[in-house]
Amino acid sequence: MSDKRIVHIISLSTLAALLISFLFGDGGRIAASVLMAVICAVTVILIKKRGIPNFVYTEVAMLMGVISAVYVMLYYLTGFSFGFAKSHYGTTLEVIFKYVLPIAVIIVSTELVRSIMRVQENKLADVLSYISCVIAEVLVHYVLSDILNFKKFMDIVALVFLPAVISNLLYHYIAKRYGALPNIVYRLILTLYPYVISYAVGIPPSLLAFVNLLLPLAVYVFIDYLYEKKKKYALARVSKVSVVITMVIVVCMTLLVMLVSNVFRFGAYVIATESMTGELNKGDVAIYEQYDGRKIEEGQVIVFNKYNNKVIHRVVDIKNINGQTRYYTKGDANGEMDLGYITEGDVVGLVELKLPYFGYPTLWLRELVQSNLK
Repeated sequence: MSDKRIVHIISLSTLAALLISFLFGDGGRIAASVLMAVICAVTVILIKKRGIPNFVYTEVAMLMGVISAVYVMLYYLTGFSFGFAKSHYGTTLEVIFKYVLPIAVIIVSTELVRSIMRVQENKLADVLSYISCVIAEVLVHYVLSDILNFKKFMDIVALVFLPAVISNLLYHYIAKRYGALPNIVYRLILTLYPYVISYAVGIPPSLLAFVNLLLPLAVYVFIDYLYEKKKKYALARVSKVSVVITMVIVVCMTLLVMLVSNVFRFGAYVIATESMTGELNKGDVAIYEQYDGRKIEEGQVIVFNKYNNKVIHRVVDIKNINGQTRYYTKGDANGEMDLGYITEGDVVGLVELKLPYFGYPTLWLRELVQSNLK
């Protein structure tokens, strides 16, 4: 059998496998992951023609990893404006086997197949590969059973399909020049973070879809500028990447400073003691919404000022004395209630969620500074 015919058969088989996977309902992702793993193995074994990766492919892979990680960071920083919500996934064994592993297999398999097909100089295989990869990306987010009505179908088209069409143009471009690794790193981070982090941001889906339409274009311009322009720019690549990464870090640090300074509706507080162990452990970052006068319930964890310090404890009793509402607090791990009481004027915010372990770098830096001052 000729190489050309093998390429066509594999391309058609990939497309057919992904379309068939939609028929498996909730098991569509698992079915697609199994079928794509088999097709990927067959492709690697039967098709001998390979592209020679550009010598900077590992550098591009690291850069794509940085871009995707920064995107995730900025996405969660917007939560301090749009608000947070508990994710309906959560990192459980069921989620890992039902979502994380199948999605990872689909991404790795499709990118390996894509990178091989892109160097075959076969237009039909190239087109079929592109269509298959778009379908695979839609399948990663939705299965057929999710399409309940026409409105849901149109939502999927606008929020997932159109961004997938644009994104896969970028992935095709990257695969041709730098191989599969940059796309795999980039896509794994961008796709799997909702299943790893237990909180989602309340950003409107339409706005997020618009950002996802622009992101591939921005990445394409960025990568093209760094690596595809005239050779006279080659020696400046490292410095350019360093400048861009530095600018991104500065922006992120600025946003964090604004967050800690309560510029946003939400604030952050690093847990430095063990008084709330169990609910809030030492090293966690507590995210709280600034208090706006709404009713405080017994049992809520609040941030309040006491003796010129911020404290995070639980409200264990509420009394109304002479028209004044008094809140009595206690650390979950403490044996006794806090001395005295606080009023509404002392309340800073209501704790909404926590980011486990995120505060340890701050604690280590604080301990380092204190030890040097002694």
